Amino acid sequence: MDKDFWCDFVAGWIGGCTGLLAGHPMDTIKVRQQAVTHTSAAKAIVNTLKFEGVRGFYKGMGFPILTTGAMNSLFFGVYGNTLRWMSSGREKPRYLDIFVAGCCGGVVQLIVAVPVDLVKIKMQVQISAGEGVWGSKIMPKYNTPTQCLVDAVRTQGVSGCYRGLFTMAWRDVIASAVYMLLYCHLTDQEKDPPLGTVFWAGGVAGAISWASILPLDVVKSRIQADDPHNPTYKGFWDCARKSYKADGLSVFTRGFWMMTLRAFPTNGAIFLGYVTSLGLMRKYTTSTRENQA
Repeated sequence: MDKDFWCDFVAGWIGGCTGLLAGHPMDTIKVRQQAVTHTSAAKAIVNTLKFEGVRGFYKGMGFPILTTGAMNSLFFGVYGNTLRWMSSGREKPRYLDIFVAGCCGGVVQLIVAVPVDLVKIKMQVQISAGEGVWGSKIMPKYNTPTQCLVDAVRTQGVSGCYRGLFTMAWRDVIASAVYMLLYCHLTDQEKDPPLGTVFWAGGVAGAISWASILPLDVVKSRIQADDPHNPTYKGFWDCARKSYKADGLSVFTRGFWMMTLRAFPTNGAIFLGYVTSLGLMRKYTTSTRENQA
């Protein structure tokens, strides 16, 4: 294994935190569009500001800010090391290598990603005492992400923290492979691409990869926002069927524009943080070894 294998994990942690800060407000609006009936992006933004203020856009951020580093650390760490192992001896990795490495990263990060997304969505959809209605008297069931997570474990066991795993696995593995393929193609796999190119390629890759799995994201959000004690949905197919029956085919494109607007700056920031910090760490470790030689 590469002596500097740990650099990918640390750089992924930095990149993940950078992206979260850039994109969480738009993610909140996207989730509310998907989980709350007949809510447009404009209405969600106006009502959030009206009844909750700016803080409303950052609901559910506490837990992800602590864990998104770990999630992205796992993804980029596994991706980077798998890619180097698979492409060893070649001048450039094959697209097949990138695809498989992206899938591997997408699978491993689910260990952290599923509980994080579950808690985040539970916090984000707490908009009032009345279901699907914003109001000035908001009575949240959970005051903190920790309280939400503890309640899930206490009432449903550890498996309760992994509600929506099947749907999220399909979503993330596909998206992760597309994500890395697009980024590498857009940067032409340059060793040190300009920072502007890194941000642009990361943003485009993020927007397209998220758009490709939007229907899965809608179903995933609804399943995780559902009440586990009195569930509306029995699983993936039941959720998809009931959502289609209630709102038509357009339900599976809910949150498209907000997702796209969020994905570009978020993923541009993620790659900017990842690539920049990875380059600095590798230069430092290489310089250190040369000085010790």
